[in-house]
Amino acid sequence: MRVSSATRPDAYNAAAQGIVSALASARSISDLDEIFAARIKGLGYQNAGYIRVFGEGQFHPASFLFGCTYPGWAERYQTKQYVLEDPVVMATCRLTSAFTLGEVAAPSRTGAPILADSHAYGLVDGFCAPIRAGYDEMGLVLLGSDHSLDLADHERFLLYGMCQSYAQAGLALLLSAHGDPPSLTRRETECLKWVAAGRSDPQIGMILGLSSNTIHAHVEAAKTKLGANSRAQLVLRAIMSGILRSGPS
Repeated sequence: MRVSSATRPDAYNAAAQGIVSALASARSISDLDEIFAARIKGLGYQNAGYIRVFGEGQFHPASFLFGCTYPGWAERYQTKQYVLEDPVVMATCRLTSAFTLGEVAAPSRTGAPILADSHAYGLVDGFCAPIRAGYDEMGLVLLGSDHSLDLADHERFLLYGMCQSYAQAGLALLLSAHGDPPSLTRRETECLKWVAAGRSDPQIGMILGLSSNTIHAHVEAAKTKLGANSRAQLVLRAIMSGILRSGPS
């Protein structure tokens, strides 16, 4: 459903009004999606979802973390491995301002065929809001449209704010669902702080008066508890879990 040009400003203002508190009332991802879908439906968008590109220390295959798109399109996108050539993914990593599929994919040699394929599933155009959150979270909120978009600056501004609120609320719900971070022992936490400072096991051992092997065992135990594969990822996950601070102490 298209919104008439005469009523569009009022429709966008109404959709954005109080959206932060509305989304904050969601107790689950399904609640969140339902609330947001009701807001964007009146603006002519059929669906919305958050697509994760990078998070928790690794790249992801541009898959939906929550929300949805047109039936069959997400599966088609993954099967064809479009993420490898999709200019929308590259734009998400490069830009901090919103854009549409028509603006980024349509003029692109690699993006145009992807967009043409999406038409068969109902996705004609889409509003894309790049998202940066937490320590390393990167992705975009995609609002799906069955018609080409032509948005005024004011509409882009409001939509971007709505999408940011949706993404932040969804990520917060997912984080809370993971529960409290694993508990590290006092010695593991001490070692972790020195790992974050760039010290080696022998150096930490000299500082704490312990053997290098003992320090290594504490660091490895912390890596296991936080699900880290390297010392760099260990520090990253400790910061994301609130065990370490990312700024100066």
